[in-house]
Amino acid sequence: MEDDDRDYRYDCNVNGDAPGFPPPPQSPKPAKSGAFSYDNKNGLRVGGFSHAPLEDLKLLFRKNASTARRAVATKPWITAQLHLYGIAFNKSAKAAELRSTLEAAVKGRMCTEGGPPSITTMREQLVTQFAQNREHYARAVKKHKLDIDQWHGQNFSKLDDPGDEARYDLDLFFSKYFVDGQGLPAPNKTPEPVIIWDLHDRPRSLRDHVDAIPGLEARAKGFLTVIAWAPEFEKGITTAFSMIDTRPGIEYDRPTLEALFDPDHFLAKYFLDGLHGKPVFRKQKTPVILTVHATYTNSFANLSRAAKHVPELLVEATSKPIEEDHSWGREKACVIVGWAKQVIPQMKLWKSRIAQLEELDVKRGERDKEKAILATLKPHIDYIRTHRPPPSGPFTVDQLAGSYIIQCRLIQDDYACELGSMTLDVHAPTSTHGAVAAFNFGLVEGTMLLASSEEYLELLREEQAVTSSDEEEELTDSEHFPVSGKRKAKASQQTGSKNFKRRLGGDRSQNPSRFYLQWAGCDIGTGELALDEDHERTGNFDLDKSGMTARGQFRYPSFFGDKLLVFTLLKIADKPRKQPGAWSSYREGDHAAMADEPHRDRDRDSLLNHEIDNLDYPPKAPASGAGARANVQKPSISRWWQWELTMLIVSLIAFIALIIVLAVEDGKPVRRWGPLTLNSINTILTTVTGSSMTAIVGSALS
Repeated sequence: MEDDDRDYRYDCNVNGDAPGFPPPPQSPKPAKSGAFSYDNKNGLRVGGFSHAPLEDLKLLFRKNASTARRAVATKPWITAQLHLYGIAFNKSAKAAELRSTLEAAVKGRMCTEGGPPSITTMREQLVTQFAQNREHYARAVKKHKLDIDQWHGQNFSKLDDPGDEARYDLDLFFSKYFVDGQGLPAPNKTPEPVIIWDLHDRPRSLRDHVDAIPGLEARAKGFLTVIAWAPEFEKGITTAFSMIDTRPGIEYDRPTLEALFDPDHFLAKYFLDGLHGKPVFRKQKTPVILTVHATYTNSFANLSRAAKHVPELLVEATSKPIEEDHSWGREKACVIVGWAKQVIPQMKLWKSRIAQLEELDVKRGERDKEKAILATLKPHIDYIRTHRPPPSGPFTVDQLAGSYIIQCRLIQDDYACELGSMTLDVHAPTSTHGAVAAFNFGLVEGTMLLASSEEYLELLREEQAVTSSDEEEELTDSEHFPVSGKRKAKASQQTGSKNFKRRLGGDRSQNPSRFYLQWAGCDIGTGELALDEDHERTGNFDLDKSGMTARGQFRYPSFFGDKLLVFTLLKIADKPRKQPGAWSSYREGDHAAMADEPHRDRDRDSLLNHEIDNLDYPPKAPASGAGARANVQKPSISRWWQWELTMLIVSLIAFIALIIVLAVEDGKPVRRWGPLTLNSINTILTTVTGSSMTAIVGSALS
């Protein structure tokens, strides 16, 4: 019964808009009597509101009743409760009066749970009425089902092909061909086999119908189905098999369909002298190749089982070569059926051909890869062509400025980093000790320091640490007060650094084109900071005679241990394309802040570069010894002294005003100017003077 109702609902949903489909009956409406209504789902209701428990009514009329409970008690709701509890009320009264009536009834114990007997009687009457409505609806549904069956019967009668009839309705199909009016088997009704093409979506339902009729057999393969009484079943199989070879419009190859439909007839057609006959070796001179559909477990097993009875006949699941270029490879699964002396050599030939094609694909891939490499290196080649004759060494840090492609075999091969994705962008030096660059090594990206010696590299790192720290403070505090230049000088003197580990390179006098590097950055995949407390992320590279190519090595101890990563630099432009981040942004604490404000360092770097471009003292040529350190970063200090001078003037004015007030008012009664008293004025002037002097002294001490 449940399945029947499900099929009925499905039929109404699918065919509801079909021409001529009988309109379904309306669902039973709630039984009504006056203001009351009833249905099985909601019970007794008035105006869409159900009976509220008496306890809820008591809570509603408490002094501390919740706002939500009061919001529910609208005029329609109160009216419904008065009806459901059988309380008389003025129908034209306003909400406040109705509320008072219900409250008085609740507090006066006039309301009883379930309502008075009159309400109980009303409920019973409506229950009976609704049951009658449901019975009427059930009869309407039963009639509607008959109307639907009649509608389907009319549509079915317009069909004249067994295949179309089976696809439309299997119940009507089996009733027409295989059972009588009482549902009993009727072999005389259709004595000949029924053959149906393309019954793809009904094999299971078809099998259920066949099993329900004694003496009826079927073979359903989706693309071809045979239904016949047992004595005629083999005849139907033979007839259907012969139709595969002549039916037009078959998408798959016919031998595969023949093998899938009936392995015995397939073997008889190609390899035997008849059904279950003897081998005929000359009947099929070449093996029969079946498509991948024949490799399905049941089909392949059935074919192999049938072939075991034929000597020298092999059925092998294998792969044949694909001559066309396909993204899924050079081989395709198939089944080969034939005599052993033909099948075995054919399989060996296919295996050899597949290997050849795969080797050709590898070579083609290498050529394509070389072409891609040449395309990636084209900017470098073009750069070399436009800079002939090339400059000659030795080179300085100033000549490193520009954009480079990084080539590192280890990272490219082991970590799938494509050539061209790793870059180095060196900016013009703003320090006498070296230059700053932005780098991307595929696994890590960040900021790199470059210098002509290890000593200069260490000084540059210390200088960048101080500069980055001061710049961060300046950008943070500039809205309140500028930072004194004395602070930067003091910090430069007090900043300590760990010993720099000289693991790479050697004396620059022996390598005049060698440059040293230290980097700081973040893991590209995780964004985690690559900490370097011991300054081990170092390296060097040597420029060639042209100055456009360099070969070097660097360390990434936390990832590669002591292994040196060899790389090549290929210059592609004289101007850098990426802006390096501040060196301090790769400290652990600052990196967390940088993650919250991803654009802050970029804006900060732009501001610093603008300040550097407007320095009163541009960088000079490298000096030696202490002079080199003294010439580092000589920024303009005028704005700092302007601030201190302003604070000094403010403090002096406040101090003089305090003295004048004290002198004039000395010995006189305490006066009042509006809301201010003399004492409050003295307090204000003293506070301003003290704050101004404190700022000046604090700046000087810093």
